[in-house]
Parts: sequence; structure tokens; C-alpha cells
Amino acid sequence: MCFHKPDFLSGVRVLELGSGLGVVGLTAATLGAQVTLTDLPEALPLLRLNIAENKSKIASMGGYSIAESLVWGDKNSDIHKQDFDMILLADCIYYEDAVDTLIETLKSLNDTINKKPTIYLTQELRDSEIQKKLWKSFYEKLTEYFYIEKVPEEEQHINYRSSDIVLLKITKK
Repeated sequence: MCFHKPDFLSGVRVLELGSGLGVVGLTAATLGAQVTLTDLPEALPLLRLNIAENKSKIASMGGYSIAESLVWGDKNSDIHKQDFDMILLADCIYYEDAVDTLIETLKSLNDTINKKPTIYLTQELRDSEIQKKLWKSFYEKLTEYFYIEKVPEEEQHINYRSSDIVLLKITKK
């Protein structure tokens, strides 16, 4: 997208779930997006430090970023009252107890806001039997509530695509 339309994220309201260090959300912000990066409360100090370290680059591209706490499954968060154009998730499917709460969060975000955001999820498909089972369970549950379109590898950037990483475009049914 960057090569064909460099400003494709300019002014787009983005929510990132499970931001970790913030690489995905910060990248979106440097491409001009207005990004709310979320994670558990204990992850926020480092996430906020990374935002501060990248603040001038983000601002120079017209982007904006903040970090907020969001515990998956918590429907009382103010995040659920905000409108987003896009939701991003990167490598968040690795913990069995979080699958149902993540699905509930995605459903809740799509039920409470006026605009139905497009969700982009990328996940490394790991080889362990536990991880294969976890991904299968997540994917089956996700298909109950959302349409899922796999972005073909040939449509992904040549330097960043990989056969063991899936990229999905997800929309509410």
C-alpha cells in the first residue's frame, strides 16, 4: 500500500490490541495514522517510552499515538466508546486463556461503535501441536462472528512476507 498510495493511513483512526513494544502501532503512526496502542497496565511504561522516543518522526508524518490500558474482555473500558477505522493485531494468539476474551473484545468493539472497523491480524503459525491447536480454535471461533479474508502472500511486501506468517483482513458479519 505504501508504494501505491503513500498516504493511505493519513488521518485513519487505528486501535492496536496487544501492542507489546508498539512496533505495529508506531509504524502506522509514522504513516500518518491516529493510533491508540493498547496492552495490559504493566506494559504501558515501556510502550509510552517507545512512543516518546518516536514522537518527532510520528509528528513529522502527521500521525499521532497514545498508549492506553485495555484488558481483553473488559467491556467497561472507554476504548469501547470510541470510533476506529481499523483495528490491528500482531502475533497475539499464543495464550489459550486469552482466546475467548480476545474474541469477546473484537465483538464488543464492533457492537458498540458506530463505524465497523476493518481488522487486520497477522500471526506466525508455529509448529508445536499446542500452538496449532490454539490457532485452529481461535480461527473457528472467529469465523462464527466475522468474515475472514486471507491476504495472499503475493500481495504482501516482498521483504516482509513469509509462508509461516498469515495476514488476515477481518470484518464483522
